[in-house]
Amino acid sequence: MKSGFTGLLIAFAFIACNDADKSASKNALAENRPAPCNSSSKITTITPDDVYDLSGYAHISRVSPYNLFDENYFDPKDRFATEFPKTSPHPKKGINLYFKDGGSRIVVDLRAPHKLSNITLYDRSKQSDSVFIYTGTMRNWKLKAAFSTKGDPAGWGWRNISIQDSTQYVMFRFSSPEADITEAIMYGCPLATLPPPAPAEYTGPRLEPKMMKEFLGVNCYQGTDIRWMKPFYYSRVYTSISRIDVDNVDNWPNIKYFITPHGWWNNGTNDYVLYADSITRDVGNKVWYAYLGVPAWMEKKGLWNEDRPVTKIGMNPEDPMSYARHANMMWTMAACYGTTKVDTNLIRSIEPHRFSGRNIMTIYENGNETDAAWGGNKYCNPVSYFAQSTADYDGNEGRMGSTFGIKNADPNSNLMLAGFTSFDVDRLRVLQFLCNTLRDDKKFLWNGGIQYHYYSSNGKGDHPTDIFTSATAGITPEEDSLRQKMTKARNETYKLQPNVECILGEYGYDKSRTSKVSAPLVPGYNQSESQGLMLVRAINLIAFSGFDRYIIYWVKDDADENDPGLFITSGILRQTGNFQFSPYPAWFYINTFVHHLGNYIPEKIIKEQGDVWIYKYRNKVSPDSAAYFVYCPTRNGKKVNAFTLQTGGVSATEVSLKDKMPEGIITPLQISNGTVNINVSEAPKLILVKEK
Repeated sequence: MKSGFTGLLIAFAFIACNDADKSASKNALAENRPAPCNSSSKITTITPDDVYDLSGYAHISRVSPYNLFDENYFDPKDRFATEFPKTSPHPKKGINLYFKDGGSRIVVDLRAPHKLSNITLYDRSKQSDSVFIYTGTMRNWKLKAAFSTKGDPAGWGWRNISIQDSTQYVMFRFSSPEADITEAIMYGCPLATLPPPAPAEYTGPRLEPKMMKEFLGVNCYQGTDIRWMKPFYYSRVYTSISRIDVDNVDNWPNIKYFITPHGWWNNGTNDYVLYADSITRDVGNKVWYAYLGVPAWMEKKGLWNEDRPVTKIGMNPEDPMSYARHANMMWTMAACYGTTKVDTNLIRSIEPHRFSGRNIMTIYENGNETDAAWGGNKYCNPVSYFAQSTADYDGNEGRMGSTFGIKNADPNSNLMLAGFTSFDVDRLRVLQFLCNTLRDDKKFLWNGGIQYHYYSSNGKGDHPTDIFTSATAGITPEEDSLRQKMTKARNETYKLQPNVECILGEYGYDKSRTSKVSAPLVPGYNQSESQGLMLVRAINLIAFSGFDRYIIYWVKDDADENDPGLFITSGILRQTGNFQFSPYPAWFYINTFVHHLGNYIPEKIIKEQGDVWIYKYRNKVSPDSAAYFVYCPTRNGKKVNAFTLQTGGVSATEVSLKDKMPEGIITPLQISNGTVNINVSEAPKLILVKEK
């Protein structure tokens, strides 16, 4: 692939720093300046945490952008060397995703301003293509060098590039993976004291664990019978933008919104009937809308969920100002449903009955799986999602005006991170970097929660696209090491945002045996019962992973449980007619779990090996009460009878899961010498103990 120097200057839509900013920067730099920089030397302080790929490929491709700096120990002046840098920073797949719109960009943060003299690169390219090097800031890049790689193994070798600039940030842009530079050694000296590198592990305080009655939620649409929603503290309601921004004409700013996509006007009560009202006021739980797709006028032109919801087709998706229409819609929803009343004359509503400050919603998720690779060239890189989010949050720090972004409508509302398709902490790290470098206030935009999605299947690969392509069935959460994977992701997330909740926004099983995420069958149980057992086992493991909430996928099926479609039979309810619902065993199992452990929090993993696994919960309201979650972690019919469980205490009760029984089967147990004897199987049991 040969792209030469076409489009040499990328049209980054970031505002250049003004003179006052530059002057203040110079003054601050002078106050913190170390010894004079008289000579240039190899910069050896770059760590993996200092390197960011703006395309967002690191986690998905398992290729680190740090590969551009990881072989810094080589000496380019060694004429007798027999070994040379080999690790490429480029992904081997997804080229149409990560190199579109000008190429892949890698930014290194030197952590303090440096006076650079030169960069020595190792060219290991097999074909010739373009490389560009910039200094400056994320808002104002300056092109310092541009060249084409040799493209011939006979020409492999070191290339010296003169830079001669003072900067904290350096960006490398590669037109294609053919521009294979396997090492970049920078020379210079710091102009200020470097802060220490990020610690390897987070050792600070952690968020308080949630009681089980506030831990669980469910993914849903409107229209589910409210009586079945009680166990689920949060409802994540899928909401198509085209049901709100219904204008079929591209006529911005002269548009109006349908402000009740999940409700209708009741002439009898002279008020709206809203599904969100039923969740919050009738059940006493919470709700948020996950806004999906594009406005109706874009759908009419053939655009779909993975397209960017810019105000006009062709706008730069990396410019926050391109999302004015979307940000105004988000302001409108926060003005209507949030805690703060605004002048309803400012609300652009098709409906004559406008309202504000309804106080039923303070979380707004501006997308779903925006990192998805299956959208092909519609893939949304982290810079584009940041641009949309800073507009949706507060109108790009107020630059759009007072009626853009949720914070300008309701200061108590927050954005929820659009769920990632995997535990992609690398992408989260890039998003945090963008907040730090592209916002004056450096605010992290998604304080409503950091959300990941995940499913347990036998597929192979690093990304859901590869996994689902190769998968043939689901596997148990224990076979998948679900808790360990989630604990790792939670710990890495704590390093970045220790005060923001971490949410598993999707995880579930299909009942259908032909699904790629089919619930593993447990001997003695049918497919719907097995789905329920897998979900309860997963709930326990997720609770002990350190995650703050789990939103089950999914609430209800509209098809038979043998339907072969992916995610078609994940429901815990079956809708068989007009508002006719039948709960699957999973609903009864989950309700039993929440009913008995509603006030409990995870306390300790007692045993997570061998034939019997044991987890201990503590009642937060009545601390003298504990609960043990006991089961065999297999799916081969394993049973351990007369198992001795050390509990202590003065009384004990066994709770077994049973279809059609909302509270399960409750059996008193006899404590003898601080122990109880129970029969353990692959269906979990709760042992409730009064310790005093």
